[in-house]
Amino acid sequence: MQNFSKESLNITKEKLNEFKRLFPEVFSEGKVDFERLKLILGKNASISDERYVLNWENKREVFTAIQTTTTKTLGFAPEESVKPDFTENVFIEGENLEVLKILQKSYFGKIKMIYIDPPYNTGSDNFIYPDKFSETKEEYLKKIKEKDEEGYLLKEGLFHKNSKENGQFHSNWLNMMYPRLFLAKNLLKDDGVIFISIDDNEVHNLRLLMNEIFGEENFVSEITCQKKTGHWNVEAINTITEHIIVYCKNKSKKNELMSFSKNPHNLEKYLERYKYKDEYISTRGAYYTGKLSIHNNSPRRNFAIECPDGTLTYPNGRKEKIQEGWSWAWNEKRVEWKRKNNFLEFKKSSNTESGWDVCYKNYLNVNSKGNPVERGYSHKNLIALNANDTYAMKELFGTAIFNHSKSVKLLKTIISFIKFSSSDIVLDFFAGSGTTAQAVMELNKEDNGNRKFICVQLPEKTKENSEAFKAGYKTIAEISKERIRRAAKKIEAEVKEESSATSFPQEEQRKECTDLGFKAYKLKESNFKIWRCDTISDERELENLADLFEYPLKEGTKAKNVLLELLLKFGYDLNVKTEIIEVDEAKIYAVNNNELIVCLEKISNTIISKILEIKPSSCFMLDSLFKGQDSFKTNVVLQLQDAEINLKVV
Repeated sequence: MQNFSKESLNITKEKLNEFKRLFPEVFSEGKVDFERLKLILGKNASISDERYVLNWENKREVFTAIQTTTTKTLGFAPEESVKPDFTENVFIEGENLEVLKILQKSYFGKIKMIYIDPPYNTGSDNFIYPDKFSETKEEYLKKIKEKDEEGYLLKEGLFHKNSKENGQFHSNWLNMMYPRLFLAKNLLKDDGVIFISIDDNEVHNLRLLMNEIFGEENFVSEITCQKKTGHWNVEAINTITEHIIVYCKNKSKKNELMSFSKNPHNLEKYLERYKYKDEYISTRGAYYTGKLSIHNNSPRRNFAIECPDGTLTYPNGRKEKIQEGWSWAWNEKRVEWKRKNNFLEFKKSSNTESGWDVCYKNYLNVNSKGNPVERGYSHKNLIALNANDTYAMKELFGTAIFNHSKSVKLLKTIISFIKFSSSDIVLDFFAGSGTTAQAVMELNKEDNGNRKFICVQLPEKTKENSEAFKAGYKTIAEISKERIRRAAKKIEAEVKEESSATSFPQEEQRKECTDLGFKAYKLKESNFKIWRCDTISDERELENLADLFEYPLKEGTKAKNVLLELLLKFGYDLNVKTEIIEVDEAKIYAVNNNELIVCLEKISNTIISKILEIKPSSCFMLDSLFKGQDSFKTNVVLQLQDAEINLKVV
């Protein structure tokens, strides 16, 4: 029988365990013997104070922020969700450092791609972080709980303008970014990739910061993209670009990334033709198409090709053979091989006699023989794509409700760089207006993908003179959720229109599979009572506190909220399957195909018999359900132990 931990993953303990697996010989009584470690590493150990390192004010305190666990949890908000019973997308409203800690157990090593657009530290940003990293956890918690009468977070105490006149201008930004990036790395898969938008104010520090957290060897590229138009003037050179920093978690897996090798000056037109088919991901990846017919007089390449409906078509879409003018780009033998190996695509066309266009597929990561090849990251300049796009918000809301919204097209492009497996996740923990979510849904619709998103956004209050506030949106999180809803409706309408216009049932079935919903969650306090011994001043207070903890749950707590918290802290994700089993006039919860059984209402011999029948790997029970019957509890423990069922209690 094990006791249940109410806290998030202990990062320090995890790192020590990992280190112990690599260097068991340097541990003495559970602690690292650094002198022995130096002997093992030899010349590779640096013991000098003079070394190449990024340092700043209060950097040591950053690790305190990382190592401090949280007892917070998430609460499900069904009224704010869209298709919650069918979707696997997630939106979380809350402070992202706390949320990242909560997600550590459930999503450790499970995220394929991260994109963030954090504060750029321009001198006018309002940071979301405690300005004193030396403060206690209790002081920090007081800050992140500051709310107004309606429950919205106040700017005072949480949002601090980081003025350039501040002596710790860069240090403050680094203190905010370091723990979030550190925790984000834990969530990435071994072949995962992170993209970070940034401008000239902190791009130099971000590169050094990422080198320290991810390793310089895992740097992929620094992409430059246009954020506005500009011109020369007599006073200064206008800055019209910003950057996207790209790092792998493990660059040895870089073949999972894809890059374009086309001329960047013609990128805008090229991307319009860009395609990405799920069925070819494992062998060939992304491709773009072009017409197979060319304006050329070659009788040997003027032959009929059979289309999917049996129609014969000749070059330039003709129904009959003509000796001069047009021919296919390849001879008949090569066309046959290309068709057999999925290098041809047939498109319905109203502009040709035969009703068909025959197109070739130009894959981005195969050679002319169709064999996979690894290409370098030649795509370092996306200047043809705007970083910001106010039009996307105007299209959905009818007004510029969010200034400097990230470009959907830009996000779709960089997401397309990655080879996704089924249900791989894109995480954005600075979600802003929700561009990442919209980009994921649109791209899934276009290429029949099945990517999922997790977006995290603090309920930052909108300014009273803003268009958003006037439209009734009191927080950025509200804007983000509404954008996802509206984008989903827009995509759904497009799918219906396209499906009704085509005669191919497989296309209709394909597009209906796009996940256009999301489950909404909010950061909240734990449903369990948290023991605080630092508030006890005498023996009587200790006795009173002990009495309060006879029942572990807070008053009024609902079973579904407790179940959610338990699953997160057991390491299950937010889409895990749960079923209710009614037995002995009570409910027990079967998780992940009976892998875990949770008992929150009642314990009886009948329920124990049912659990033994199901035979899960683990079982969770509230200790208070035994009602002080020690002999009954001992018997239950022994029965489950004999059945090799791991029991956890709180």
